[in-house]
Order: sequence, then structure tokens, then C-alpha cells
Amino acid sequence: MIKRLDFVRHFALLAIFIAVGDLHGAEKIRVSGGGMTPLHSLIWVANQEGLFKKYGMDVEYLAMNSGTLGVQTLLSNDSQFLFSTGALAVTADLQGADIAMITGGFNLFAFKLVGRPEIRSVQDLRGKKISISQFGSATDFAVQASLEKFGVDPKQVTVIQLGASSNRLTALTNGSTDASLFTEPFATMAIKKHKMGLLLDMAEAGMAYPQSCLMIKRSYLDANRDKATNFVKALVEALFLAKRDRAMTIQVIKKYIRADDEVYGIGYDYFLGAHAEGLLSMPDRKGVELVIAQLAKTNPKAKGQTVESLRVMEPSILDELKKSGFIDKVRR
Repeated sequence: MIKRLDFVRHFALLAIFIAVGDLHGAEKIRVSGGGMTPLHSLIWVANQEGLFKKYGMDVEYLAMNSGTLGVQTLLSNDSQFLFSTGALAVTADLQGADIAMITGGFNLFAFKLVGRPEIRSVQDLRGKKISISQFGSATDFAVQASLEKFGVDPKQVTVIQLGASSNRLTALTNGSTDASLFTEPFATMAIKKHKMGLLLDMAEAGMAYPQSCLMIKRSYLDANRDKATNFVKALVEALFLAKRDRAMTIQVIKKYIRADDEVYGIGYDYFLGAHAEGLLSMPDRKGVELVIAQLAKTNPKAKGQTVESLRVMEPSILDELKKSGFIDKVRR
């Protein structure tokens, strides 16, 4: 079931609620994320294969236009989990929140920097317009990191926030912007269907970043550790099921994302085939340190902070599942 709801707290946003469980008597668990991409397909697989029900959970997924909006639902207790960029946890914790990453996901920048045909290199972006989803989002950090890697001062480009990938793709193809960052399958759609050019594959370049991870408020974790552990267990089982059954997983993705058949396979191979086991480890420390360093350029509260001082990573659930043999058992 999909229905549209308006949340009004200190902001208004349009969210899509996808009911991924229907278990009478179980407490409703909500997980929010920045849109619907193959990054989030483990949640959909866990639903279809009854894994949330197996662990006594009735789960809804909240698809937001950006992870920045998703973190607001976590802070306002409209969701219990957030699956998005770990940069959001760092940013929120600098303001006094208590959000912690409890698993990794995609532990590199998953973006491909794509430009109009006349843009031949990252250096050509000087004086050009680049679109991101929202300031403070993963796309924002990725633009800064990409430009700096190739010696371009971010002040030499104009950054525009346009929301969802579909909005950014439209702006790129109609010439309103000169470049943008996309995850798969949108990157391939831009390159193959719209004849845009690939400027940089950030994952291939080995650029560490907590692109996607599972986050939770520490206060919720302290009061509901069993629920958090069971949620992670369901995702781990979904991970290995998805890796074993490519055809089934692509069919699940098709229910939520509209694209050409070729594009579905690309999204699966990129996120699940090649990188999905990032869920089983914590985000790369270097990537989290990059986030802190980038924030320190504009936020005085970030200066001198470390991963430990912010308490932004909580590996205890993964450590417990590894020590108990659970992960090895479901891997078989």
C-alpha cells in the first residue's frame, strides 16, 4: 500500500508511506530514507519474503525527497530508523542530537558525477552550475569532495538544490544545469538514454564516505535494543537472500522504481552484487572523518571533533551478531 501524507513539524514535506508489513498486534516500526533507490531494496525484500514478520515487526518505509528530510522524522520520533547518509548523524549530533550509525551500507561515495556533453572533465566545471538534492546532503558533500580532488575550488561553481534525482536529471537534460551527481540507475539513464557524459565514478575512485548506513537515536536504542537487533537481523537475511536470487530482487525493485529493464540490472549489480555486504561492517572511519573535516570549514562546532567525541558510531549490534555466529549462519 502506498499513500501520501503531509508531515508538519517545523517544516512541511511530502512523504510516501509504503507499508511493508501487516502484523496484527505488533508495534508499528517506521524507517525513513532519502527516496527510493536500489540502496533501499533490502527493506523491500525483507517485506516480500516475510522477514520483518519473522522477527515480530510491522514496518513502514518513508520515502523522502532527501535524507535531510528523513533525519527530521527520526528527530521528531515519526520514524525509528533512518537509512541514509551518515553525514546526517554527524550534522545532527553537532547540534546536540543523539543519532548513531549502527551498520554500514554503501561505505564509499556511490555517486557518479555526470555532465552535459560539452563538459569534458571535472576541471571544466569552473563557472558552471551543479545541482544537488539539498544543502547538507550526501550530494552536497560529494560535490565538494569531487571538486577538491581535481583542484577546483568549490567557490568557483554555483551549486543549486533541486531535490530528487528525477528533478536533477530533468534540469541536466534541458540545460538548466551543467552537471549533477546520481546514484545508479539514474547515472546510467543520464548517460545512455540522454547522452550525458561521465566525469567521475566516485566509488571506483575509492573515495570513502558513509553513503548509506542504518541510523537510530541512542535513546531509542537504549530502550528498544531487542527491536533494533531484530531489525538488523531482518536486513542481514534480506541481504543474502537478495544476493542469491538476482531475478527475484530485480522484480521487487521494479515495484518501486520505474526504469528500463536494462537499468534494473545495472542498479542491482552496482549496489547489491558489488557492494551490499557493506551492511555487515561499520562505515569507513576515514569517510566519517571527511564529513567532520568538511563541516569544520563552515561550522565552528565541528572544529576539534572526532568520531569518539561525537559518539556517532555504535558497532555493538553488529559485533553481537558476528560473535553469536548469526551472520555466518544466514550467509550459507
